[in-house]
Amino acid sequence: MIILDVNKVSKNFGYGQLFSDVSFSLNDGESISIVGPNGCGKSTLLKIIADIEKSDTGSISIKKGDSVVYLDQTSSDRVDDRIVKDIIKESFSDLFAIEQKIKRMEYAMSTSIDVSEKLLHDYCELIEKFTSIGGYDIDTRLMTICTGLHITDTMLNEVYTNLSGGEKTLVQLAKALLKQPDLILLDEPTNHFDIQRIEWLENYIKEFKGASVIVSHDRYFLDKMSNKILDLSGNVPKVYNTNYTGYINERDRDFEKQMSSYKDQQQVIKRLQEQIKYFSERGMATNSSTLCNRAHALQTKLDKILENKIDRPREEKKLNIDFNKEDKGSKRVIEVKDLTVTTPNGRKILDKINLIIKAKEKVALIGNNGSGKSTFVKTIMGLQDLKIDGEVFVGPSVKIGYLPQIINFDNEKLDLLNYFKELLCIHEQKAREILARFKFGKGDVNKLVKNLSGGERIRVRLACLLEQHVNCLIFDEPTNHIDISTKEVLENAIEDFDGTVIFVSHDRYFINKLAEKCVEFKDGKIRVFEGNYDYYKQQLNNQKV
Repeated sequence: MIILDVNKVSKNFGYGQLFSDVSFSLNDGESISIVGPNGCGKSTLLKIIADIEKSDTGSISIKKGDSVVYLDQTSSDRVDDRIVKDIIKESFSDLFAIEQKIKRMEYAMSTSIDVSEKLLHDYCELIEKFTSIGGYDIDTRLMTICTGLHITDTMLNEVYTNLSGGEKTLVQLAKALLKQPDLILLDEPTNHFDIQRIEWLENYIKEFKGASVIVSHDRYFLDKMSNKILDLSGNVPKVYNTNYTGYINERDRDFEKQMSSYKDQQQVIKRLQEQIKYFSERGMATNSSTLCNRAHALQTKLDKILENKIDRPREEKKLNIDFNKEDKGSKRVIEVKDLTVTTPNGRKILDKINLIIKAKEKVALIGNNGSGKSTFVKTIMGLQDLKIDGEVFVGPSVKIGYLPQIINFDNEKLDLLNYFKELLCIHEQKAREILARFKFGKGDVNKLVKNLSGGERIRVRLACLLEQHVNCLIFDEPTNHIDISTKEVLENAIEDFDGTVIFVSHDRYFINKLAEKCVEFKDGKIRVFEGNYDYYKQQLNNQKV
């Protein structure tokens, strides 16, 4: 049974067409993921399906009676002074309304000597409806969702406004899932989530009986979730009936075919143009009607080809990242001995951990939110204000390039061009050249630094690192806020980097591709696994057996 039907939907903005003729359908149990570079219209399409924005052409059909929930990227920006529990329980507003009606009927029947058959009939019907839509399972449903998303009792009783961005996203997701919709629309649902929460969400959606439309840059998540992929990156939107890995393989083959057809046609066009020019000039020079007629016939042939001209396949502009390959420095890059980091209230975030990171190693720091990964990084960088015991050794020739999780700049009132010039002490042309390599065009460099998006801030920081002479890169959640193509470029740059790389990440695809060693942070302690993420998971599963 078709739940969602999208038919030839198009959307234009002032600067031109965002997308055109988008068509797909979803049945029960199907999930489609929308992919493409930032700015191609993924979130806009999701809002059109949610009836928040209107399309310019086409239609959206949702099965009559089916309910829809939409979780957008800005859910964490909402201000609400109520406690979290009250906000989440809004999901049960319909059930609570029926429950109150049942109580009124029960009161009427208890105070009436002669209960009418109609009242008794309506009461029985209402009880049946209340039961069928899960009225007696509210507490169980609430516990299941909150447990899975690790929403604690403390968080449930906290004022919503006081929560972090990631915690607010958790609350809004819980609220959406508790409504038990038929169609779920999720825009970057895994942002700010640790791996444990992401895996729970994966399992939830797998078992979900309805349909889902997902926008995400989490490739591992897309692989697990998707039956279909909608690609908005090309000239023509296309649906692939596969997961993300299958889509990549099919997309690359399609691109090669399209490029081959384009090149073949261009050769034909060039040859015809040369022939037309030759016969036309010779015909006029010799006054030969035969040659002129030949030129005219070839022109007719060319015109028909041009009517069906193949556009050059659109190649997305990618970042040009090439970290300087400096001297590798010390063989022992970083070593900590009995490192303990304690909060003012006495809680040990890190408890007597020991770790050696050697030159050229690529090490992933993994674990749930709050497990101490970022604390460890900040301790190495000397940025930690908490009480520190133990030893932290950084090799004498180690030169670190650091990408923090939250990126702030010294002077956010400057425009990007002048900020970059002053920071690196370079002339304007050089600054423009570097910024252009990181997809900042002529208009972009005039943006005020304070107005840069999260993804743009990461690109600026990467551009700064590019110009530094470093042999050790330390990244804290480097893939947050950047699209898939930028992730791929960053991955390739890190792979080619001849120094040491230490990174905190919840991006399992990113970890899998780059990590030679995974360090798990849990309960103040660490465990070292000599392999990538899949190896780490395999070892955990083996330990459970």
